[in-house]
Amino acid sequence: MNIPTRTLSVPGPAPARAGLIANPLLRKRLRQVALLAAMLISGGLMIFPREPLLLLVLVACFAVKNPLEMFRAEFAGIWLLLLAVAAVVLIGGESFQPLPMVTRYANFAAGLALLVVYVDERRSTLADDLYWILKLMAFQAILTPVVVILFSRYFTTFEVNDTLYHTLFYVFTYHEFLDFGLLFKRPDGFFFEPGVFQIYLNTFLFICLFVRRQRLSDIGLAALAVVATQSTTGAVILVLQFAAAYLRWLKTANRSQKLGVFVFVPIMLLPLAGYMTYNVTEKFYGVMSGSAEAREYDLRTGLRVTMEKPLTGIGFDYEKYFDVAGRVGYREADLSRENITERNNTNGLVVLLFSVGIPLALVFFYGTLRQRLFSPRWLFGALIVLSLVSESLSLSPFVLMITFSGLLIAPRRVRALIPGRDRGAASLRPA
Repeated sequence: MNIPTRTLSVPGPAPARAGLIANPLLRKRLRQVALLAAMLISGGLMIFPREPLLLLVLVACFAVKNPLEMFRAEFAGIWLLLLAVAAVVLIGGESFQPLPMVTRYANFAAGLALLVVYVDERRSTLADDLYWILKLMAFQAILTPVVVILFSRYFTTFEVNDTLYHTLFYVFTYHEFLDFGLLFKRPDGFFFEPGVFQIYLNTFLFICLFVRRQRLSDIGLAALAVVATQSTTGAVILVLQFAAAYLRWLKTANRSQKLGVFVFVPIMLLPLAGYMTYNVTEKFYGVMSGSAEAREYDLRTGLRVTMEKPLTGIGFDYEKYFDVAGRVGYREADLSRENITERNNTNGLVVLLFSVGIPLALVFFYGTLRQRLFSPRWLFGALIVLSLVSESLSLSPFVLMITFSGLLIAPRRVRALIPGRDRGAASLRPA
């Protein structure tokens, strides 16, 4: 089946658009290095500190693409948003917050740099670059619980923030969520958190189902990898993707295939639906219900902090969040006092709300749902938004690349902003 070759924009022939590297294979490897570094920022800070990873993203991106591309007219909406963010953070934070501001804007720069790399490429290029990285991660997820069972004596342990991790060469890593051990350990991948791991594994499944339309073996590999994380959010997204794929198969199948698709595919998907139901039940009512309690606390507390300054937010300084949460936080959660007073909020949606205020947070949500890097746009946007419910990654470079892509200005708007603009120059095609 032919791979779609639509582009995000029309590549311009001007030499200024090129980076330092011209070799196509080397350019691809640099793009993949930038993507991997951006993904590791989502949770790999226990091995690699944030600053070198951010620097690696920027260096790899700007070796491929001229950094001045960030200032193209198509990016005007993104820059206006970032200026507005700076303004509301200064107002809501009631003082200049140098370290939090520098950290966040370094992430903004990395997200922009990634988007610059892919904005003039075929829409399939990002999926192709991610494919082998994510396929290896899928094997890592599936093999981790097996390797633990077979070679547990060779695992070493280390402690971070009162959490004990077990690892073999930092490739097969897990940590215990409960006092009693489960037979099949939840893989952490390189992110030290299964909930983060599932985002990229579900992205791999999306690529296999909707972009590259891979063999059933690849689709099965991706599905098993998501299941291995035992993530409730991951299970919901998994079933949502297969449901969307089923409706697409039903629509595109010829007359002789429709009956088989209509009857047999739901039967094949029943185990996935059963897995999702079991996982959700366990997380809300079973032995792992403490996870649901913690998520509820984060949601309710985050919303209460948001309502303290709904228009501007409180800024990026987490000490201020702890102060406000200490006054207005949700008190009915069955969590220890230490867990409440020292707990970072894990809900990426409410983190945006209380950081930059409701109006600007809605702009970020809009950009994510309107993203232009993957099709079907609504489905991948929903994948990211649902994942943010349980992971505070809304301001990480990989997610920001997705969000910013939905805020690019379409060609007609660009020509309206700049009268006389050369129609042969690079401009964004409507998705």
